[in-house]
Amino acid sequence: MAQEAFPFHFLVWNNQYLELERQLQKNENVDRLDPRGRTPLELAVCLGHLESTRVLLRHSADPTHCNAQSWTVTKWNS
Repeated sequence: MAQEAFPFHFLVWNNQYLELERQLQKNENVDRLDPRGRTPLELAVCLGHLESTRVLLRHSADPTHCNAQSWTVTKWNS
């Protein structure tokens, strides 16, 4: 279910960065939020998946997106 509803998050969770790269070439919705309000980039950073993080950044994922706790993947926003 999650794989179909949030394919980028699923690929990031499993660090399937090569498939993530292929899927991102077909779809531009790189910053879609999951039910917890996380972008695929935030998930990749939190999991320490450097390869997936690099793929997402190459496809213009927004590192300045604030989550519900006012965090971005780069800093705390007050």
